[in-house]
Amino acid sequence: MNTERQRLYEELESKIGKTPLVKYKGEIPNGNKILVKRECDNPFGSHYDRVYVELFRHYEEAGNLVPGSKVIETTSGSAGVSFAGVGKALGYECCVAIPAGGEKARETAILEHLPDENHLIFTPQEQYISGFPRFLKRFLVMHRDYFFLNHSMGLLGTKNEITLKSLEKIAEEILLETCKVSYFIPAIGNGSSVLGPARVFKDVTQILRGTIRDLIEEPSNVGMVNALDIEKAHDYLIKVIAFETFQSAVAYNLKYPGKYEKEFGIKPGTLPRHRLPGTSYPGISFPHINTCIQKDLIHDIILVSDEKTDQEYTALTGRTDTRNLVHWDKPIVNFNDVGRTTRAGINVALDIAKQVRGRNLVVLAYDKAERYDS
Repeated sequence: MNTERQRLYEELESKIGKTPLVKYKGEIPNGNKILVKRECDNPFGSHYDRVYVELFRHYEEAGNLVPGSKVIETTSGSAGVSFAGVGKALGYECCVAIPAGGEKARETAILEHLPDENHLIFTPQEQYISGFPRFLKRFLVMHRDYFFLNHSMGLLGTKNEITLKSLEKIAEEILLETCKVSYFIPAIGNGSSVLGPARVFKDVTQILRGTIRDLIEEPSNVGMVNALDIEKAHDYLIKVIAFETFQSAVAYNLKYPGKYEKEFGIKPGTLPRHRLPGTSYPGISFPHINTCIQKDLIHDIILVSDEKTDQEYTALTGRTDTRNLVHWDKPIVNFNDVGRTTRAGINVALDIAKQVRGRNLVVLAYDKAERYDS
């Protein structure tokens, strides 16, 4: 990569990341604090800005891409805007595939960075993201001049380490601002924004656990360590409590096999398409989600509902179980500019705060309200 090209990357990178970590100023029970990491303040509006700079750089340095290359990406929304925006800034011809029937606001935001409307392709609405594999198989045969960037998986469905490394920086930035994080509360989409930060938090937690164990077991510390010291040390152990929609329950069903059907009387994916675009949906086995479950990086998974889902579930089953779940459409204060998934995260944090005391709970602001039609 020549000096001019390197300078272009550095200029773009200087605008991405180091996003604000701000306090939620609504009423929070039990002396807890909710902190919101505003990834939506990145130039193209999401945490995926971090990912695409690194992906384009990697494939350009590897010789797979040159400025002006044709590149395609699949998305349910936010990733598409970041892909198209970063790609355009770097001089690539980007094409985006997105399921039909989604948020028009997201489609409009993507189109702003594409050469023309023909570079935004709609896949079947009823298949949602599960229609991507079939679409790509046909598209890449018919358009051999396109390169598939594939932010959510590596080769042959493995983890995409470039994506994960770029998202680890979110956790690193959080810890630089506050070393006392008790709960990290991410949404489950393709698993990237869970697995990347969770790996960092796990490493920190393991170090702290070792320190606590040494304090307790080391004979020379007798008389120096009391119960209060140990309790304070435990304040710094980090739990990952993820959330996903009731309709989806992909990770929930992996972590708690059979529990969903037993508890709710239907299988995950039975109800119509959910209204938190960018979060999980049955149909694709994402390696990042699988790894989170296999490595036990997620302590618990919270299912979230909304009024419309309640109505759909009751109409189908005659039951009202979903009304007991955390609702993402419950009003929040002081964060009117953030999107539905962020509101869901804050409401999950508020629910957790009812059960703990004096803790810091961190939520990601994935995108802004302007990316949704209502």
